[in-house]
Amino acid sequence: MGWIIFILATIGWHIGVYGMFKKMGVEPWKAFIPFYNTWLMVEKCGIRKFWFWLQFIPIAGQFITIWIMIIVSMNFGKFTLVQHAYVTFVPFIYLPYLGFSPKVR
Repeated sequence: MGWIIFILATIGWHIGVYGMFKKMGVEPWKAFIPFYNTWLMVEKCGIRKFWFWLQFIPIAGQFITIWIMIIVSMNFGKFTLVQHAYVTFVPFIYLPYLGFSPKVR
């Protein structure tokens, strides 16, 4: 059962990033390439590149990835604490919503 949830969460995350890449002006198919999709998010958001490399530190990297996704959501005009909580705890639901909802900016 855990594997099914993991697979559905992973698919939801990638579908959301696909829609967000369309809105950011990046070719959407690049959302499905591991690591490169995060590199593109870091570039588009203007975050310093060393944050991408810090993701490879065990345990701390998970929190850095969450932080990068929060910064990406802030570029879509999502600044409230509740919206940050959605990105952190239910990204497989919130990112598709963010990626395919009407454009904010």
